[in-house]
Amino acid sequence: MRFSLSELMLLAAGITVAAPLVGTVVLGMGLFRSSPRIPAVVSAVVSLVSSAVLTILWNIGPLIPVEIGDSMGGGSLVDIDGVTGLLLPYVALVHLAIVLVAPRRFFDIASARRILIGSGMTLALFCTAHPLAIVGLWILTAVPTWFSIRAMPGGRPVARVYCIAMFPAVVCMTLGTCMLVGDPPWEPGSGTIGNVGGWLVAMAVLVRKGIVPFHSWYPALFSAAPMSTALAATMPQVAAYTAMRLLVGHADGVGWELIVLSQAALITAAYGAALATVQKDVKGLVGTLAMSQSAMVLAGLSGTVAMELNGALCVWISSGVSLTGLGLVAWAIESRAGSLSIESLQGRFRDAPLLAAFFLLFGLAIIGVPGTLSFVADDLIVSGCLDDQLHAGLFVIAATVLSGIAVLRGWFHVFGGPVAIDGPSHGILLRERVAMLGLLAVLLFFGLFPGRLVHSLEQAANSLMNESASSEGHLDFHVPAIP
Repeated sequence: MRFSLSELMLLAAGITVAAPLVGTVVLGMGLFRSSPRIPAVVSAVVSLVSSAVLTILWNIGPLIPVEIGDSMGGGSLVDIDGVTGLLLPYVALVHLAIVLVAPRRFFDIASARRILIGSGMTLALFCTAHPLAIVGLWILTAVPTWFSIRAMPGGRPVARVYCIAMFPAVVCMTLGTCMLVGDPPWEPGSGTIGNVGGWLVAMAVLVRKGIVPFHSWYPALFSAAPMSTALAATMPQVAAYTAMRLLVGHADGVGWELIVLSQAALITAAYGAALATVQKDVKGLVGTLAMSQSAMVLAGLSGTVAMELNGALCVWISSGVSLTGLGLVAWAIESRAGSLSIESLQGRFRDAPLLAAFFLLFGLAIIGVPGTLSFVADDLIVSGCLDDQLHAGLFVIAATVLSGIAVLRGWFHVFGGPVAIDGPSHGILLRERVAMLGLLAVLLFFGLFPGRLVHSLEQAANSLMNESASSEGHLDFHVPAIP
């Protein structure tokens, strides 16, 4: 039996989504009770491999979206395009790294099942463009995070804060999406209902992305929840994906909702980076850096030039991989030495030299040191911002400079200073080394050889903006005017 290319892509997408859910079922049957990491790692590896196969199939194919199921609001139930092909392996890689590095005491059967359920729901969300499916999966991806926070000792207050933030976001998302579907503002003859729906969706995105002034839950999540929960809830950037599917590419020009989102995101990027420079512990450092970098992605989605949109997608991947690596290194150190303050010199370099090296490399990757993928991403988004709006480029530059100060301050305070000669030596486990080297390899490979990725970014932007490639294979972008 021979399969067409589109059928193979659908099969790869199905395996990508199903693998974590199958792992959840296996753990629920009581199998691998003493070693839940085994089925979790196997399912995560299968998901990553199948998502990589999907990306390869997309790039060698005719670049025509594969859609099945009912279509509503411009999106189908299963929608595989350049955006899916670009982001699905990234999400799978983040979850695999989390599963590999999670310390043993944080990785019992219940925790493993929550991680796998969240992974499956997130991957499913990235395979659909159907508005109602996005709403349903939006809710399902938030539930495991809430349960995980509540399960932590002393986590109920933070779980309450998270619920207070997510509940109105879910309400706004549900009502706004229904209004957008019923009265699409991008179609002739639309009325007030659709416009109100667009603003409600924008409000939901603001809250879930942790954009100022709705950002208080974001650092709190990193401070109180396990690092696995915080990274899995924030690094895929579900809200940014929602904004892309529901707000980008439909309007004639850039909608006012996206303009407001982008300006608030620029402020948050600089503000989050400034907060990172005065944090008292490593968890707070990672959380505020994540808030800043996440906002930068949203700022680029309203770009009126192709380079800015490409830069936003590239920052999405580069900052996510870098922050995942930094967060996992910090988690590995704290699992050995306890909570780490960065108000005084800790002198941990002698105890954990390899972890110190990984911390510095991932930190430098966040701020765009040459040779890493973040350098390419920053070049794209800064050039696009400066071509489009001068103040936007200056905000991005300010966020990058402040992030650099925060990273170096954190590294020197954790690993610098006097050392205890008779202190314990904290080696790095094989599974931790594999995860961290894998993340670092992605950053360095695409930083040194960015051509293929940049071309894929152009294809994803082309798919997002509903444009078609020219006969010569070059992507011609329509530059919409800001209303």
